[in-house]
Amino acid sequence: MMLGNGYASSPASRRRRGRPRGGGGSGYGFWQPQSLHHHQQQEISPVVPPCTEFDMAYFRAYSHIGVHEEMLKDRVRTETYRAAIMRYQHLISDKVVLDVGCGTGILAIFCAFAGARRVYAVDASEIAVQASEVVKENNLSDKVTVLLGRVEDVSIDEKVDVIVSEWMGYILLYESMLPSIIFARDKWLKPGGLILPSHASLYMAPVTHADRYRESIDFWRDVYGINMSAMLPLAKQCAFEEPCIETISGENVLTWPILVKEVDCYTVTIQELESVTAKFSFSSMLRGTCRTSSKFP
Repeated sequence: MMLGNGYASSPASRRRRGRPRGGGGSGYGFWQPQSLHHHQQQEISPVVPPCTEFDMAYFRAYSHIGVHEEMLKDRVRTETYRAAIMRYQHLISDKVVLDVGCGTGILAIFCAFAGARRVYAVDASEIAVQASEVVKENNLSDKVTVLLGRVEDVSIDEKVDVIVSEWMGYILLYESMLPSIIFARDKWLKPGGLILPSHASLYMAPVTHADRYRESIDFWRDVYGINMSAMLPLAKQCAFEEPCIETISGENVLTWPILVKEVDCYTVTIQELESVTAKFSFSSMLRGTCRTSSKFP
């Protein structure tokens, strides 16, 4: 399966800076079946990373129902996952599945509907308590086991055949859960096991957005008749350095996108994610102003 990471998919996701990944603006694409990769797993013991204060804040944020409501109301995201799970039902039926970052448990339940023999649904936020109740209300407690804790810390006494997760962050890798997927893969996935999604692609294209620039930058030139131009350097720094998720129109995109990074979940390593670099050049198809940070080559 190939996942193309694209634009924000819902107006509700506009201009959210630094919020936990996984909302409607994560940029979900369409699954494109490819030949199933056979995961050649080595017998290794992955190192358990420490749980930092940042991690704890992240998990607390995911306890809020609004985050999960936004994701579930993203029909493209949710129905694409359900379609993929049912498409590969023959590889899930009577198998053991691990859902990493299960949230409300919807993907785990989809896998149970697809005939999974056992599903381990893991989430480090308190939403796991509600997920457990959802499982009970749907009479699936004999198939779905909800575990509250980081996937790096929980105990699972068997290898799994399938790993499923909505791990993608904004612009694919920002605040993503991919390191947790790598850990789960190396610790529990059987050789030849299935990962959903198995592949992802990150694209980049320059855009122009004059209205956005006026609202965030030019705003400081005259604030209620007061010259606040001294704020401009800080405003530009924040605008260029902080991720900003918005829905834009095709007219804002100046060129065809280029491929920046491909992720193969069967082989990707933590080291690959420490730095992502790419050489690129663009030829604009439209006339417009493209502003970048001074740190941007």
